[in-house]
Amino acid sequence: MKLRLFLTVLLGLACTATKAQDLRLYFALLQEGRVAEVRQTLPELLKQNPDHPGVAYLQAMTVTDGDSSLQLYQTIIRKYPQSEYAAEAAMKIGEYLYSRGLYTQASRQLHSIPVLYPQSNHLQRSIDLMVNSYFATGELDSAAYYLARFKRKYPRLNYDYGIPGLDDIAVPPAEVELVKLNQKQVQQKLQQKVKSVTKPIVENMARPWVVQVGAFGKYNNAISLKSMLVQNGYDVEINEVSSNNRRLFAVRVVRYSSQNQARKIGNELKQKYKLDYMIMNRPE
Repeated sequence: MKLRLFLTVLLGLACTATKAQDLRLYFALLQEGRVAEVRQTLPELLKQNPDHPGVAYLQAMTVTDGDSSLQLYQTIIRKYPQSEYAAEAAMKIGEYLYSRGLYTQASRQLHSIPVLYPQSNHLQRSIDLMVNSYFATGELDSAAYYLARFKRKYPRLNYDYGIPGLDDIAVPPAEVELVKLNQKQVQQKLQQKVKSVTKPIVENMARPWVVQVGAFGKYNNAISLKSMLVQNGYDVEINEVSSNNRRLFAVRVVRYSSQNQARKIGNELKQKYKLDYMIMNRPE
């Protein structure tokens, strides 16, 4: 009876939930783990507020399928780039990629957050996960560059990651001084930057096929194979994977829209370089 009454109250709120303070109850319920109750009110919320970014964010947080929630977060960033929920969605995407071990994509997503969302509450966490992602892929130079850049912009954050000489790294001036632009130009530039960040993830979904040509226990071996293939014109990624409780670094030639295209490249690599290969569907 109490639950029914509570849901009735929530449905009543759903009819007027157009302001941030009206949504606080729903977010509080999610923090308490009461996802099912929020999920039951979502149809009415979406009906009454189809274009509210906060409602879209609630929907994304209640979806159980990771890939579906990822698409919803991307939609929020694309449709509401200046909303407070865009920064939240961007962080959720970064955390998702990091939790999946997709460190190359995670680092790219995470270093965009301090650039695009300087008022975000997730600056420290986004930088922490960015550094961990770069460490996982061995890209210490990239970690140092972005740390030096962010240290100048956000000096009060913690930069104790064991990378010396951050203050000595040359960092070019920001590409765009948004404060000098009028509001229309600011919005246009922000939307362009958002598209440049989300585009690789969206493209991956349209071109999900990859050709894996090796998986190594030592990162240096993966780097050597990647360097050889890149020098010969192939687009290559190194992804950290787990196999039989072992951490491996998979070398993958990317990305193709069809399995046949990927297989053609695999046969080419086998013929040219005697590399065994696997065709894999990896939209992440």
